[in-house]
Amino acid sequence: MDLQTALVVAGIVLLLLVVAYNQWQIRKSRRPRALQPEDDVPPMREPVVGGSTKPEVSAKLHETPPPDHIERREPTLTGGAAAVGDATPAARTAGTDEAGDATLAAAAASAAQSADADDQIAEEVAYGTGQAARGDAAARAAVPPAAVQSDEQGDLAVIEGQPRPAVIDPLIDCIVPLHLERKASGDRILPLTGRLRRAGTKQVHIEGLREAANAWEPVTAGHQYEDIQVAVQLANRSGPLNALEFSEFVNAVEGLAEALDASAELPDMTETVANARELDNFAATCDVQLGVNVISDGAPWSAAYVQSVATQDGLVLSRDGTRFTRYQADQDGIQRALFTLQFGDTNFLRDDLTVKAGHQITLLLDVPQAAQPAKPLKLMCEYGDSLAQRMGARLVDDNMRPLTEASFVAIFTQLQALYDKLDARGMPAGSPVALRLFSN
Repeated sequence: MDLQTALVVAGIVLLLLVVAYNQWQIRKSRRPRALQPEDDVPPMREPVVGGSTKPEVSAKLHETPPPDHIERREPTLTGGAAAVGDATPAARTAGTDEAGDATLAAAAASAAQSADADDQIAEEVAYGTGQAARGDAAARAAVPPAAVQSDEQGDLAVIEGQPRPAVIDPLIDCIVPLHLERKASGDRILPLTGRLRRAGTKQVHIEGLREAANAWEPVTAGHQYEDIQVAVQLANRSGPLNALEFSEFVNAVEGLAEALDASAELPDMTETVANARELDNFAATCDVQLGVNVISDGAPWSAAYVQSVATQDGLVLSRDGTRFTRYQADQDGIQRALFTLQFGDTNFLRDDLTVKAGHQITLLLDVPQAAQPAKPLKLMCEYGDSLAQRMGARLVDDNMRPLTEASFVAIFTQLQALYDKLDARGMPAGSPVALRLFSN
């Protein structure tokens, strides 16, 4: 009996070690990396498509877009934004063809030159993989009061009589249809969804087919639904959906189906986990952070001074106090994060700002999370140039090298390849699906 017990304990310990090692390998491979000039962007792979809807359910949609449907607009390289504050434009464009390739004037000449609104900029990478884990994006920005709207579906306001936009997307979700024997109200469904918030580290969403709106929407009290679909996200910055998370999700879905007298179309676990890993591998190749550094030429700056400058320039402090964020309104008038400002390891909510000091300010762009048409790269570089001029500093890369025209051209070429790759996958940088995939 003692031998059997020892063998059982040893087996359990070995299993736990294997699971822990696999999770460590997943997290290690999914950390954001810095884009390097020698990077070679791999060829595209086809999108991962989740579960399908039965023909009878598709027929209910009449193949007609819902009233609030907005066709996705492809990001373009045209259209510009004003420079931040009183920043002197930091770049100009020149090209080998009519469209023009992006170039950046040397820092010494940038103050004397002006840039067109449609200029494109590229930049040197200033943020290495050792400086931040992928989980940093979870606390990337605070929500400015009455200005910045949340991307989370539960925070969106519901216009009276109108459905909220659907969240579930087959590009990044494993979808399980639940076919109801009879219509169910949101008031009946919502109390049963307590276990359908997350499966491990992956978000879970539940939507209903509302006949009045002829569209899927997040389940809402007071609305009647003909069918239900539940989805778990296949991957995020914590890694791909694993077997344990899938099992947790399926158990919760089966419980909901039983409570609603519904039939569930459960997917195959092996296929789903494989799709999750493929999507995670794709995301890892596109998960790039770019940055520039503003270095003091003289005495160190106090954290209080940096906070004062960032606040006066309209940047917003994050909830955890570790960074300031620059926002800009998109075409729908919603404020979206463009780039962040960090001052070493300073926490502006907890540290003594009169004592904390340093010589370096880092401006960081999370490429997949900032929409390309907003030109976040251009604005970040212009703002960095403005800070350098106002604070008596230099704009450099992580190796303390001045940013040159050649380095900007090389980085911009690869950055455009990343934008094109995300577009081809159906998840342009800054889109709702990209924001979900490249977050925790």
